[in-house]
Amino acid sequence: MSLGYARSVGAASAESISLREGLLARRDAVAAILDRYAATNPRVFGSVARGDATATSDIDLLVELLPDRGNALLRIAGLSEELSVLLGVRVDVVSQELLREPVAASALLDAIAV
Repeated sequence: MSLGYARSVGAASAESISLREGLLARRDAVAAILDRYAATNPRVFGSVARGDATATSDIDLLVELLPDRGNALLRIAGLSEELSVLLGVRVDVVSQELLREPVAASALLDAIAV
């Protein structure tokens, strides 16, 4: 299964499954947006990855930004906006290069490749 369905110890919430499926259904469009912003290695983390998302959850996406392709913060903001519009849910994008403790350890532990 994709996006770590088998990784869940218990049953994933309906919201987690819905958000994962929405992401998978639009995988090609997501990849095109990532390419436009020179972002690679997308991974879902947080409540969607853990399987405990609720009706108010967003999608947390960890990416790596290729160097020398423009301002990292502007690229992250653009990615977040375009992915949120595409998926119809807020998407918080975090660059691995800018990730700091204690969030880094938790995000990397939860991370599931898209």
